[in-house]
Amino acid sequence: MPDKFTDLVTRNWPAKIISVAFAILLFLFYRAASLEERFFSVPLDIRINESYAIASEVPSSVKVMLRGSEESVFTILENDIDVYADFTEHSSEEQFRSVLKYSKRGSALNIEDLEIKIDPPEITLELEKRISRSVKIQPVLAGYPDKGYELDQYILSTEEAVVEGPASHVEQLENIETEVINLDGRQKDFYVRVKLNVQDPYLSFPAGNSIGFQGVITETVIMKTFEDIDLIYLDLPLDLNIDNSGLKGNIKVQGKQMLIEKTTSENYALTADCSEIDKPGEYIVNVRPIVPSGVIVLRYTPETLILRVKKAK
Repeated sequence: MPDKFTDLVTRNWPAKIISVAFAILLFLFYRAASLEERFFSVPLDIRINESYAIASEVPSSVKVMLRGSEESVFTILENDIDVYADFTEHSSEEQFRSVLKYSKRGSALNIEDLEIKIDPPEITLELEKRISRSVKIQPVLAGYPDKGYELDQYILSTEEAVVEGPASHVEQLENIETEVINLDGRQKDFYVRVKLNVQDPYLSFPAGNSIGFQGVITETVIMKTFEDIDLIYLDLPLDLNIDNSGLKGNIKVQGKQMLIEKTTSENYALTADCSEIDKPGEYIVNVRPIVPSGVIVLRYTPETLILRVKKAK
């Protein structure tokens, strides 16, 4: 009997081994074909020594591949897989490489038959000493206030910001610009909170990345000269005439733009005081300007006149 069994087992054994191997491969192929795959991206958590800072470009997220049964793969949420790289053991300014690791939580914890792959499987980064310093803030202004108005001054809630990051990045900063502050159409004082605009992703602001901006808007003041201003002779007796009448003058004034631009030479005058003149002759009289309310006279000509007075015909 044993001989017959042995003979039965060993007969055509190469063919039997091939058959068994084929059956195993077929089973594995079927099992592999029945597994589901799922891909998604998750944030990459990089852990470093707090005395150092990252000074090279690193990915902010990585691709995760899940492979397992359909009911397992599709019950896992994206935030159930945490991916991290641990560089905390390094304490020197060099370039380091680390294999990415993962941890499971939530619905992924109770699934055993689950394959997880990370792409890329490792990252390289450069570490530098972490430093901080105060840097001057430069507001970025755009546009113009409404016509007749201007930005007279501005006040920042802080003139400097503390910047923190890798030494080589912090040391090269000359100033920190704000996001754009729009002045278009403004007619009165305003206050806004604006963010500090630093393009370097390796820098941070321990005290916060925004400041207060107070803009002081005032009406624009301009200067203008009006020419060919008529001279008016006040209190001249009716029986006397000015022989050299017809003289003209100029007035240079200062005032708010909107007011000045609304006036013309007709709104201004120069007056000569003739109240002391009582008979024909030659007289020196003082000249005084007349201007609209709110306008300041800077200069006018003439300031005095030599009048030749004669009897009226």
